[in-house]
Amino acid sequence: MRDFLTIYERLEELLLNKLSEYIDRWNKENSDEFKYELKYFTNQSMNPGTERFPYFALTTEEKEQGKKDRIIDTINYKFNFEFFYEKDDVPAFEKTLCYQHIICEMLEDDDFEYWLNFEVPKLTQKKFELLVHVEW
Repeated sequence: MRDFLTIYERLEELLLNKLSEYIDRWNKENSDEFKYELKYFTNQSMNPGTERFPYFALTTEEKEQGKKDRIIDTINYKFNFEFFYEKDDVPAFEKTLCYQHIICEMLEDDDFEYWLNFEVPKLTQKKFELLVHVEW
């Protein structure tokens, strides 16, 4: 995976340091319409077997390049987000859709030189795939 570490570290930095700002902004702009607030991700366990909600799992893979990608020298990475929520009255799909929107907005606002564009080819109740096109 050519220079994958650079891409992954940038995504990790944004998720750790910027995501909370975007969640705050979403909560301020949408609290009247949605009647609930999104929570920050914990992504940590204090004790083995005890999770603090919400958290997500992130997996990744390099996608096969098409002919067009080889011509314009882009690489595609697929990041799979799986969300885990505490049980409440808000449907999981609605939360996932909101978090997916927030994450994509955060990446679009970022001035990282390699981001080309993003797409979400798959979205389910608690998961979404983020396909990132990277220019080299």
